[in-house]
Parts: sequence; C-alpha cells; structure tokens
Amino acid sequence: YVLLAHGKHTFETSLLVGILVVVVLAVLLYWLVVIVRRLTSLSLFRSSSNKLTTDGLIALAQGDWANAEKRLAKAARGNDVPLINYLTAAQAAHEQGKDDARDQYLRSAHESTKGADAAVSLTKARLQYQSGHWEECLATLMKLSRDAKSPSYPYVIKMLSKVYVELEDWESLRELLPAMKKQKVVSEDEFSRLARLCYEGKLKRAVRGESNQDKRKNLKDAWHQIPKKFHTEPSLVRIYAEGLIAADAGADAERVITDLLRKNWDDGLVQVYGQVMGGDVEKQMLWCENWLKERPNNPMLLLTMGRLSLQLKSWDKARSYFEASLRSRK
Repeated sequence: YVLLAHGKHTFETSLLVGILVVVVLAVLLYWLVVIVRRLTSLSLFRSSSNKLTTDGLIALAQGDWANAEKRLAKAARGNDVPLINYLTAAQAAHEQGKDDARDQYLRSAHESTKGADAAVSLTKARLQYQSGHWEECLATLMKLSRDAKSPSYPYVIKMLSKVYVELEDWESLRELLPAMKKQKVVSEDEFSRLARLCYEGKLKRAVRGESNQDKRKNLKDAWHQIPKKFHTEPSLVRIYAEGLIAADAGADAERVITDLLRKNWDDGLVQVYGQVMGGDVEKQMLWCENWLKERPNNPMLLLTMGRLSLQLKSWDKARSYFEASLRSRK
C-alpha cells in the first residue's frame, strides 16, 4: 500500500501500481535527458558545419583550393543542403587537378539530393570545359539539351555554342543559331559575332574537292547558305573571294569584291583585290583609279594598284605605286 499526501491532497494506490508509476516516470525522465542532449549536440554540430562551410567558401574565393576542399567536404555531413558543399568541393578538387576526387564529389552530390541532376551535370560540364575536354563536355551537354523545358536549357544552349567554337564544328553551330536567338542567351552583338564566326569557318572548309570545279561548287553552295544580310560583311566576302581565287575563279572574285567596295570600303578587301588572277585587269585598274581620287593616300589601295600594274607589265607605274604606298605608311 502506497499513500502520498501533500497539504489537503492525497494519492493512494497499491504497491505494484506505485512501482510501475515510478518506473515509467524514470524511463520518461531518462529519454527526456537523452533527447535534450542529442538536440544540443546536433545544434552544436550544425553550427560547426555551417562555420566550416563558410570558411570553405572563403578559402575557395581566395584560391586556397586544398583548404576549401577539406572544409567543404567535412562540413557536408552536417549540412542540411550537402549539395552545395559537394559541388564546391568538386570545383576545389578540379582546380588542384584531382580528377578522381572531383568525380567522386559529383557522384556524392547526385546521391545527396533528389532532383539535382541538372545542377550536377551543369557543374560537370563547366569543369570539363575548363579542362579543355571538349568532347566529354559536349556529351554531357547533349544529354541536358534533350529537355527543352528545363530551366537550365538556355544556359545549356549557350555552353554548347562555346564548345562548338572550340571544336570548330561550324555546321552544328549553324544549326544551333535559331535556338540561341529564340532563347536570347547572348547579346545581339555576341550573336552576330558567333554567326559571323560560324559562316567564316564554313567558307574556309568549303574549298575542298579534287578539281577546281568541285571547289567552286562547294564554295558557292556554302555562300548561298549564308543569310543575305551577311553578304555585305567584309570579313566573309574576303574569305569567299580568297576561296574563289584559290579555285581559279578570279573573275567571280573580282566581281564580288567590286560590288562590295562600291558600297562599303574595306582595306582588307582591297588587298585581296590585287591578288585576283584571271580577271579583267584593265577594268580593275579603272576602278582603282576612281577609288584613288577619293582616297589619294590609302597605302593598301596604292599597293593593290602596284600589283595590278605588274600584271599589266607596266613596270614604271608599278614601281611608282609601290613607292607611294611605302611613303603613305610613314
């Protein structure tokens, strides 16, 4: 028999029930102490992890790759969002040339967070690009590019354009241009630069074939694939004209250069104009004389007129133009 009394209140029960109540209360008290200790320990562990993460990010920003990797990897176990730790640790390992460690951190990042596949793959692609592993980077990006609805799709398109430039894959870059324009991943100036670079590369590669006839056909086909608005770009016209000259189509080159110079002057085109063989040299000379009236001291024009004079076997005129070109450069 158990009797508990406090003031006017009393509690009485059998001995067995009293013992059971004491045991239950003791057990509850024990687990309460355990839970409080664990919560306190977890709070301290998280605080330590947060500090390690912060220190690791600071080390990363300062270029202290070894310390950054060590701190970020260690803090990942106690971080609520370990994805950040693993991705930045992968960057730190990459900067040290530790490819195996980098790949392991990327795998850990993939396993740690559901739905982070795109983030991990993009990080992997960036690191591959920085390493100059163009083919591997392309393979990673191609997997990501299959999901056009993904939020990362515009950035994937932008990275693809960079890889194609490095690989000099001009046809793939040309096919990518509409998506780049639609997604607005680069500025208008950058888009024009990439488009121009793409078409320049296509023209340079077009001069191929066993015969000059094949070369001319391939070159003209490539030229007609280029949008009309780019047909007035001096750099493109220059490459096209040089290709025509190489394919023994001097008359076509002369006509293309003359048509553009009448509208848009370019010294580089004038230089190529003097290298045309097989065209109407006397007609070329007449055009140059007209242009010289507007640009009497243009060194490139004078040099071109000297070269044309050599083709006409006017030795004195050639010498005079060459000397004038030299004087105008001083």
